[in-house]
Amino acid sequence: MNQFIKLFSICVVVSVAIAAHLPSFITPCSRSLPTDKLSECITTQSRQVQATFAKGVPEFNIEPLDPLTLSDLSTKTGTFSLKSTNVVVKGLRKIDIREMKWDLQKNVGQTRIFGNLTFLCDYETDGRILLVPITGKGKLTVKMYNTDMLIKFKIKTFKDADGVEHLETYDFRPTQQYGNVKIHMSNILGGNALGDTINQVLNENWRDLMAEVGPPFIKAVANKVHDIVNKLYSGVPYDELMLP
Repeated sequence: MNQFIKLFSICVVVSVAIAAHLPSFITPCSRSLPTDKLSECITTQSRQVQATFAKGVPEFNIEPLDPLTLSDLSTKTGTFSLKSTNVVVKGLRKIDIREMKWDLQKNVGQTRIFGNLTFLCDYETDGRILLVPITGKGKLTVKMYNTDMLIKFKIKTFKDADGVEHLETYDFRPTQQYGNVKIHMSNILGGNALGDTINQVLNENWRDLMAEVGPPFIKAVANKVHDIVNKLYSGVPYDELMLP
């Protein structure tokens, strides 16, 4: 048993040591670059690692970005409430990273992405939206086409227990515009024949619907993606991630 404990301890030390260095699939940028050149470098870097992050990075305990799993979400607007569980987002693997702006003088940044995203979840809802009574419990599918998303955030550094400096992003503020949205809710009104009509009404008025219930879902995606990226930041020293 003592030998097993020693072996386990060695494995832990080795894994931590490996995780303390920048992975080979990332080419670091220099923080001494002018803001526009630094932003160009980070944009290029992000595009290069997108496929790797989509699959997950086990050595940093980074889960896959596509499909992305989210915590349960609840939203309420007026007389309408929606509870979503087992939320899965698909499409980040192919999303177009259009721009990554980092300003280390002001400690702010922003990301602009464009593409198609699909939300899948179990839902439970009650109330009215768009004057339509919606009560049910079933499967919800939301397909967002040509979605233009801008995520603004703040940047800071912190020191770990050993005094090593790391990078962190926080305070995410997303805004979004949709080209088109398709919605389908199964088992509306307990499977009543009116369910198809209600789904049709929702799709005909998707702009009003997404304006009311869309923001919490988009913010959940932004927060989760940055939580995942921050795992990398917390595992790699700032001086390796952003060269002097």
